[in-house]
Amino acid sequence: MHARYDATTGKRVAKEVEPFNLLWLEEPCGPENIDAMRDIRESTKTPICCGENLYLRYGFRELLEKRAVDIIMPDVQKTGGILESRKIADMAQTYFVPFAPHNVTSPIGTMATAHLCAAVPNFLAVERHWIDMLPKWKGFVKEGEIIQKGFIPIPERVGLGVEMDDEFVRKAQIPGTPWFVQG
Repeated sequence: MHARYDATTGKRVAKEVEPFNLLWLEEPCGPENIDAMRDIRESTKTPICCGENLYLRYGFRELLEKRAVDIIMPDVQKTGGILESRKIADMAQTYFVPFAPHNVTSPIGTMATAHLCAAVPNFLAVERHWIDMLPKWKGFVKEGEIIQKGFIPIPERVGLGVEMDDEFVRKAQIPGTPWFVQG
């Protein structure tokens, strides 16, 4: 719901979608109002998920302490990278809360997220948003499509295991935006 609704509307929607047995209802209200989020969660059987716009582990602490969500959804690129996201997943694990990272990144960011997910016991699922840009997605890294039959195999290569295709990405670069500066 992109945190665009008030608590009353969030409650109503969460109740109305109960018959559909959703995996989760995402951010029925803004994550900054933890008490409202908890109130929505307590009013429904629909699992409540939140976290794509929270930062660092400190942004998740009270949400977990107050049991305001059923599932957390940190964005690895926004929360401080792989290590900080691992700390968030570990903190959620102490509350028996599943970890389902938000992911609207390239195959490079997706592979970083996949490495993290492979290392945490409370991993549930990864969100993906590139369906309307599939040709660009496949060309972004030299390895091509990294998702195989709905799964992301973790490479055994050093680093993330994928290499950006500079030539392809330069062609897709938005005019007027800077390229990586070396030195």
